[in-house]
Amino acid sequence: MERSDRAKWLIVILAMLGIVLVTYMERATNIWGFGAFICQLIAILELAYGLRIAMLAQNRKKSYQLSPEERHEYAKYLYEKQYRRYPVVANQMLLVMARMSVLLDNYEQAAKELSDIHIDKFNPPQLKLYYYLKVVTAVATGDTAGIQESQMRYEGIPDSKCVYPSEAELAMWIEQRDTVQMAEGLKKAVPDKKEHPMRIGIIIVILAYSTFFYGLWYGINRDMGYEVRYHFAEISIAVVGIGLAVLIIWGIASLYRHNCQELAVQSGKSRVALIIVYGAAAIFALLILGMSSLSVVLGTDGIETVTDHDSKYTYITVQEDYGGERRYRANNPFVMQSMDSLWLSSDTTDADENNEESPDANTGDSSVTEDSQSEDTVEDSETQGQHDGLMIQNAMLAVYNYLQEQNTLQNMTFSYTANAKGEVYAIVSEMQETKDGNTVNVRCCLYDNGAKTDADGNSCEELVLEKVYPDGNYETELVDFYLVNADTMHVTDEQKNSW
Repeated sequence: MERSDRAKWLIVILAMLGIVLVTYMERATNIWGFGAFICQLIAILELAYGLRIAMLAQNRKKSYQLSPEERHEYAKYLYEKQYRRYPVVANQMLLVMARMSVLLDNYEQAAKELSDIHIDKFNPPQLKLYYYLKVVTAVATGDTAGIQESQMRYEGIPDSKCVYPSEAELAMWIEQRDTVQMAEGLKKAVPDKKEHPMRIGIIIVILAYSTFFYGLWYGINRDMGYEVRYHFAEISIAVVGIGLAVLIIWGIASLYRHNCQELAVQSGKSRVALIIVYGAAAIFALLILGMSSLSVVLGTDGIETVTDHDSKYTYITVQEDYGGERRYRANNPFVMQSMDSLWLSSDTTDADENNEESPDANTGDSSVTEDSQSEDTVEDSETQGQHDGLMIQNAMLAVYNYLQEQNTLQNMTFSYTANAKGEVYAIVSEMQETKDGNTVNVRCCLYDNGAKTDADGNSCEELVLEKVYPDGNYETELVDFYLVNADTMHVTDEQKNSW
């Protein structure tokens, strides 16, 4: 019992840690949207709750091997320590205790346990067992009035499974005061239920993993260049597709058998109707599963190949089926981020044109700033066309990650775009701030400032962080300069805000 309690709390603790981790990732990264976040939470709860159910099934399976006295004490422990506050489960424990007390010939104790039961929470099969136990205890204690009342109520509840003694048998045992035969009848009427903890565990794992995978696949932030890794997606969809298909077929078949037993379907026409209904439900569910699986298969439209590694990332090339090529980076086996994505937006382009060509009329420093910038970068501009575009994009990503780690900016986001000249830059933050009593839109951008050499003589790319006002009502402000090692992608903050 103590081991069971420890396992229960271990499941709860791991579930809470999983929720904290998922929440942190949702807040600290832009990998997935809100829908994917909810799916991850549901997957964690499914897994935790399902494992709890499997553990309880395993405990019940072990309890069936105990002696009646041990089972009584185990049920008593669960009733007093865990289930007393929950009427439905508490009634079940009291029924088990009363059964074991009858088998132990402790009829007074059984009568006391039955008196604690609230029968308004019972279904008909439970009521049938309850009144049978009431008849046995009344016979054993010589309660004639109780025998008549309990026998009448017992006989008024149908025995759908035909497992209880017939009315004639029970009447004969009552007349003979034969509690031994009544106890034997109780064993036949309420056999130990078959428990399948392993099956429950497998079902729960499949359902939780399916929720996790589909949430990730459909909820990943593709606008930011993120994709589910193809190898992971291919393996997952095979496991999920086959697993869910088996569960659907097994579940529909189980429901059909259950309904046939419960409703006592006898006629051929009724059975045919049930077959048609459940068959249609199975086909519909399998079609939905097939369509979702097909969408995943079609979404992995290429061959994923690992091309390089460094201390932080794995670099991946995806050879598309139609001949194209895409480049990604990843630091985990599940998700990768595009290194080639370039989003062009007309409003961004227009804003950049205004900021670069139209200085603020209220200030006299913008032309000086632009002239100084031109003087410092004239030499680098001659070789700008020779710089590797992929390396520049990697450098921008490295600075973005560095800014995230330093918690430098608010409302961080990341996307590539280009100005009117076709020069690539990165947007790393979009927010609003109050300036001169007015609320204005602010965008922080990273610009390439050409190749530089650091103090150790290493070849680096210099990036400039600027604060841009897209509405054009204020001049662009220099924020900081960063050197990015071309080989290691190590970022160095130059800690300067002027040319």
